[in-house]
Order: sequence, then C-alpha cells, then structure tokens
Amino acid sequence: MKRKNDDFLRPRGKSLLTIVVGGFYGDEGKGKIVGCLATKRQYDYVVRAGGGPQAGHTVTDGKKVTQIPSGFIAPDAKLLIGRGTVINPDVVLREIETYGVGGRIGIDYGCTIIEGPKHIEQERELVERIGSVGTGTGPARVDRLLRKAKIAKDIKALRPYLVDVAAEVNRAINLDKRILVEGVQGYCLSLLNYKFYPYVTSQDTTASQFAVDVGIGPMAIDEVVVVYKAYVSRVGPGPMRFEWAKEQRDARGTEERGTVSGRLRRLGDFDKNLAKESLSRNTGTHAAITCIDRLFKGNAGVKEFDQLTKEAKDFIEKLNTLFKKASKYYRGIAAISTGPNLEDTILLV
Repeated sequence: MKRKNDDFLRPRGKSLLTIVVGGFYGDEGKGKIVGCLATKRQYDYVVRAGGGPQAGHTVTDGKKVTQIPSGFIAPDAKLLIGRGTVINPDVVLREIETYGVGGRIGIDYGCTIIEGPKHIEQERELVERIGSVGTGTGPARVDRLLRKAKIAKDIKALRPYLVDVAAEVNRAINLDKRILVEGVQGYCLSLLNYKFYPYVTSQDTTASQFAVDVGIGPMAIDEVVVVYKAYVSRVGPGPMRFEWAKEQRDARGTEERGTVSGRLRRLGDFDKNLAKESLSRNTGTHAAITCIDRLFKGNAGVKEFDQLTKEAKDFIEKLNTLFKKASKYYRGIAAISTGPNLEDTILLV
C-alpha cells in the first residue's frame, strides 16, 4: 500500500469539506485523527459537531478536550462549535482558557445549554440504567425538545464567542476554504440504531447528523473519514460481539479507560461485519485505523507503511479489501495511528 498524490492530500487552496466519524462505539481515537488531519492538511476551519461534555477526545498525549474542537492543536485553524453540540458553559470556558483559543473560537448562538446540577441530577437514572456518563447532556436535549432549554445566546459569559456557525461555515465553503467537521461518539451509539437501543446516546451519530449539526447540506461534503480502532472497545453496558474475557485482556496487557468517565473499557476483536455496516451507513470515502501498535507489537511510533510488521500490514490490507466491497464510495485508508502522539501517524492515499 503506497502513498498516492490523490484527492486526499490536495494542495492548500482548493476547497475541501471532510467529516470525521466513529465506526464502532466511540473510543476509536477520533480526536487524534482530527488533530493530525488539522495540522497536516492545514484546514482553515475545524468544527465540532454534536455530543456534549460526555464525548471526550484525546488529541495527543496529555491533551484532552470535551467541548472545543480537537483541531485546536493546529494554531492557524479557526475553531467553531456547531449548533447541534450541547455545552456546559463552565466546561467550555475552562477549555478555552486552558488551551488559549479565545481569539479564534466561535460558539453557535443555538447550542443547547446544560444547566449544571439540575440536568446532571436528572441524568442519574440513566447512569444507573444504561451506563450514561452523567454530564447532563441527555436531559438538556430533552428540554430542547420540549422548547424550554436555555441556548447559548441566553448565557452572558458566552457572548464574546457567539457566532452563527451555519452562516460562517457556508460562507467559508463559498470562499473555497478547507473545513474539517469533527463528529463524536460512534455509529453503534446512535439513538436511531435499533440494534443497540437503549444503550445509545441522545442523538444520531452518523455523518448525516453531523452535517445538520453544523448547518450544511449533503452536496457540500467531499469526504467522510470513518475511524476504527484495530480492536473494538466500549465503555458501559450493551451489546458487543467478540468481547475479550479478563484472562484475554490480561494476557495482552491491554487496559483502557474512558476519556471522560474514567471507567474501564470493554475490549474485543475487530468486528468486520459491523465495520462494513458503519462504513456503508456513513457513506465513508476513507477509513482511519488507530491503535495498531497496541494490537501488534513492534509497531510503536512507525511513520511509514513499509516499516510496519508483516502481521500489521496484512491486517491493514485485509481491511482495505473489506471496505472496498462495503461501499462504492470508498477510496482507501487515509491514516494509521501507531502511538499516542500526533507524529505517530502514517498518512496514506
């Protein structure tokens, strides 16, 4: 699998709109992929779509966010939080300050607001029943449906950052800017996915929904990158095929915890059928594979495909063949992550 100078690595100056989504249950490493693409491909805008503070992204070793876009790591990118994102004002303001992005971030006027203790307390039943993270995101969405939620324009502390994100994104499209939309969670956590209901989140989690969240139509989308971990992981209860027993996890020496919840992740073998389904349902044009170094030893920090071990290369090639059969829109594997840092990434196609 050789790197090609095709559309995936277009020269700066040509318009491009890419949506990044999760292919499994979240926890796939989308934050790192978004951070890498934002820096390597020099996007003009990185836009957070959907979710709330329950959807944490680890961008690079030691840097995590739950509200602002993972693309903050690219110093020249304008950051936006789309109208479909639920925000906790205290959390988003803290992240803005922590990462020093106050001069280049905009929050949509219409973002639904989590009202602190009230919504967090209301979510307690969901925490116990289906394993929700407990940040108040779900109850805030319920209030929005009942037309009684507060939205960002009602919060005084957010006023310096308020913009019409849909207007700004569409204006950027017309100016041939490069836009990266950061989806959250994963295909299997969609509220509309009957196979996993009720162990799901409070919204759809596919590329179509994330386009709506930032205010764009389907014709604006050039690429959809579906991110998969080299094995499956899931936080909380619910269906999950091929799950490893404790003895298997111990033998592999693999233990992971959720970015926000801190709970132990359940782990299992790569689910090929589920991967094909999520690529198809997202109309994925590319896939990204993360944590290849954790599944196959000897690949940590590798930066070229040819330097991967034979076992790892064979695994990637088989996935590429699998994805080609799953969707006529699929073009190739875009990136392979070989470690926790941004530079531990192989960019392909």
